[in-house]
Amino acid sequence: MAVKEKNRLLADQGKQVKNYGLVLRLYPNDEQAELINKTVGCSRLVYNMYLADRKEDYEEHGSSLSVAKYKKEVLVPLKSSEEYGFLKEVDKFALEVACENVDDAYNRFFKGQNSFPQFRSKRKAKKTYTTKMTNNNIKVIGCSSIKLPKLGKVGLAKQKTKRNKYILKKIREGRIRILKATISQKGAHYYVSLTLEEIVDKVEPLDISQVDISKVIGIDLGLKTFATVNDGTETEFVKKVKYITESEEKLAKLQRKLSRKQVDSQNFKKARNKIASLQEHIANQRKDFAHKLSSRIANENQVVVMESLNIKGMGRNRRLAKAISDAGWHQFQGFLKYKLEWQGKHLIKLAPWYASSKICSNCQEKHIALSLNHREWVCSKCGTAHERDENAAINIRNQGLETLGLISIA
Repeated sequence: MAVKEKNRLLADQGKQVKNYGLVLRLYPNDEQAELINKTVGCSRLVYNMYLADRKEDYEEHGSSLSVAKYKKEVLVPLKSSEEYGFLKEVDKFALEVACENVDDAYNRFFKGQNSFPQFRSKRKAKKTYTTKMTNNNIKVIGCSSIKLPKLGKVGLAKQKTKRNKYILKKIREGRIRILKATISQKGAHYYVSLTLEEIVDKVEPLDISQVDISKVIGIDLGLKTFATVNDGTETEFVKKVKYITESEEKLAKLQRKLSRKQVDSQNFKKARNKIASLQEHIANQRKDFAHKLSSRIANENQVVVMESLNIKGMGRNRRLAKAISDAGWHQFQGFLKYKLEWQGKHLIKLAPWYASSKICSNCQEKHIALSLNHREWVCSKCGTAHERDENAAINIRNQGLETLGLISIA
């Protein structure tokens, strides 16, 4: 049953469905690690086979081979064959999900959400597979282990946060339902990501007429300063934390060392593993930074106004592509969006062509000739001195307030 339908049925009880995830570190033994790697490989094989058969069926007959038909008429006999009998050794739900992922990729392609589905490479594809919850085949055991299909009981890392301990307790008590689990390998580490469903009290969206203007903020995202936040009276400049910058400098140093190693030598492999481990560490640091900042902003404010950034288009600038991809804007916006929604608060996104940096926040005069190099400038019409990012944050906030009908910009 879809989430919208569940929420409709629960509305009379004053309840709603809340979906979220929980990522836990796994400690599989050697046998379990081998089975995880085997399941990843089998899932990739089935994905590629279904994609190839679906393309071939369309080219020859002009029809689309449905996922239900493929699972029943191809996948089941395939596991019984002598050539592909090894598919029986892995989790059957992982193979079914691989087929469903192809179908989902096709649907997204026809909706214009992504490009045509591609075959998965052994070298480049993520080492991950997803299994479904059926007949209690995924179960949290205490705080130290989890039962997974085919793998059995797998050790978990000790949970350090109160949030994770509380969620695991609610799962064991049956107050939170596990929908599916995604097992992945990143570098030398293994993880399980649980997709959870919880029935909570219904949160009504905050009425715009009741919004406190002092709790409406404008955010301008940037590269030198991660976020410039204006609440109408003060401006906060949120810079990227020092430890992330230090880790990125360390990564650059390791990558230079790797370039001097002989390819596929033992020293090359050691250096590559060090880089993979540090890259995972940096990704976790960025995620932690984005979570903490988005939580603070969502808890302290009622309405957040931002620009709709075309991050993919901006990434085509070869001089700024790496800096933009490293900034983590998309991740931060995603975290902020769901945290505001959970509290019934609002996130307003302005059109990407809104020239927040080039408009004087005092007199609304537009200065077309301003470039990225102009960090500070003076309005030629009213003579107001501006700091580029602060001016943009003020304009973004004012534009959001006008969109809500709370103010009128002259």
